[in-house]
Amino acid sequence: MSDWNQRSDNEPKQVAVIGAGAAGLVAARECLRQGFRVRVFEKSGQVGGVWQYTDDVEDDLLGVSSQRPLHGSLYKSLRTNLPVKLMAFRDFPFEPGEGESQFVSHERVQSYLENFAKVFDLYPVVRFGTTVDAVKSLSGDRWLVRTSDSRESVFDAVIVGNGHYSKPRVPGVEGMKSFKGLLMHSHNYRNSDRFKGKRVALFGAAASALDISLEISQVAEQVYWCAEKHSDIDVGPHIKRVGSPLEMKGSDLQVKGQDRVNHLDAFIFCTGYHYDFPFLENGIVNVVDNWVHPLYREIIPPHHPTIAFIGLSYAVIPFPLFEIQVKWFTRMLARKFNLPSQSNMVSWCEKKASWLRANKPKQRNFHKKGPELYSQMDDLAEECGAKSLPEWFVPLAERVRLARLEYPVSYRDHECWKSVDS
Repeated sequence: MSDWNQRSDNEPKQVAVIGAGAAGLVAARECLRQGFRVRVFEKSGQVGGVWQYTDDVEDDLLGVSSQRPLHGSLYKSLRTNLPVKLMAFRDFPFEPGEGESQFVSHERVQSYLENFAKVFDLYPVVRFGTTVDAVKSLSGDRWLVRTSDSRESVFDAVIVGNGHYSKPRVPGVEGMKSFKGLLMHSHNYRNSDRFKGKRVALFGAAASALDISLEISQVAEQVYWCAEKHSDIDVGPHIKRVGSPLEMKGSDLQVKGQDRVNHLDAFIFCTGYHYDFPFLENGIVNVVDNWVHPLYREIIPPHHPTIAFIGLSYAVIPFPLFEIQVKWFTRMLARKFNLPSQSNMVSWCEKKASWLRANKPKQRNFHKKGPELYSQMDDLAEECGAKSLPEWFVPLAERVRLARLEYPVSYRDHECWKSVDS
């Protein structure tokens, strides 16, 4: 590939954006602000991405071999695990309604994104009902994009914002094919109705496993929460903590620690999702055990600096992260700062990989963030000339983190959120 820093451009850049969720929408806005011509490709009929709720579920409840896969993974009662002040894009406030909790419903987030698209006049640049089938690199750091309507177009840059909560990750459990009960992934969980009076096991240690376990426990005979490691939170008498699943036999489950769970009616995998870029030609990035690499600044491949992957990290504050990542990328495209040489970007990626291997026990969690998120966001802002995080941001984020630890079941409705002024 050519050295991006040596290119000279006279015509406005044309940028393709894949997905009209939060990442794709803020990417489109930043492209327009830089004077680029932008086209957003969205396979559904509306903006919002993963925040579009549907009562529908897939024909395969595990989500592994569905003939009609769904993009969204929302359950009906889902509320944000961040207060709206942290959710908002920088110059588009997100305020709760009168008497409304700071931790809002998914409907309110969807409405916020629809309003964002309307206020910044993004609907005219979105091509709805259009799936991107192929993205291929061309000479001069340009890209050929082929879509489901059989069109092929050439773009100067591509922004990938297709999300990573749509392709369920289902770890194999010995004997699961002969399990007599219901098998499903949380991707297809909508409400607790089908679990009334049932004996249900769930596998996973993150927020969805806790939320769904608590909801099902209100109607089920008994809930068993399987995990490699449990926290000490009080989840009530109808939820029993057990170890990781080892083997299924009929309707029984053997778990780590020699425990056995008998007469199960259902087993739910709350085990996360795979990163998936089915449209991307080989050689752009590698995806191995859910690690997408190499990516300089965790955004661009060193040898393909005109394609950006937005929002790969999780356990983050997503909308502000998306925003600073696309500001960095679009300002780089606009020549407002220069990238390092390709060799230096490769070296950066190698050092990052070494750090991840030394500090993260599981490769599939390499994109999980901790406190380093804030400095990384500020580094991107400084490099591209954007505003750093406001003074209240990190204290409020830490307040949320501590509240989750102290009140893991009830933190969303705790008295401490009467005001979020920091």
